[in-house]
Amino acid sequence: MSIKTYLEGIYDYNYWANHRYLKAAESLTNEQLFQFPENRSTSIHGIFLHMLSTETIWLKRWQGEAPTQEFSPVDFPTLPSIRDRWVELEHQMRSFLSAQNEESLQEDMVCTGFNGNPFHLLLWQMMAHVPNHNTHHRSELAAMLTSMEIPHPEDEAVQYFLIKSGQRKE
Repeated sequence: MSIKTYLEGIYDYNYWANHRYLKAAESLTNEQLFQFPENRSTSIHGIFLHMLSTETIWLKRWQGEAPTQEFSPVDFPTLPSIRDRWVELEHQMRSFLSAQNEESLQEDMVCTGFNGNPFHLLLWQMMAHVPNHNTHHRSELAAMLTSMEIPHPEDEAVQYFLIKSGQRKE
């Protein structure tokens, strides 16, 4: 399997899982969306905003920019505003990936971190990070929803593959 095919697959899975969690969060009240559950440093809204921010930051880095901060809650004060921006970002991310080839994915890219220091990795390695990062934060969302006794979707990759192959219904 090519690296590009692998990345297309993990991005398909990533957005499938993100959509499921966004849909689950639509049933929350504003209080639930913005509360800081026990032992948590952010809210459900905050986690979604962080996920959106980091995807945006990575795409900008790959396009030669050097973002210096994440989005503020003022930028996206509601879940629908986050969801709407994510729809646009998903299209941009998929377009960026579509424009890549095996050679470009092996390029060593130099980016600038928030601290102003440069770092470098192969493009495919940076691109593989984004879905992995989101998986981590979806597990935090699952824990938070569970603590509030709110049902949440299964988002394990095996579930995605079983649904995609027709062996399981969504």
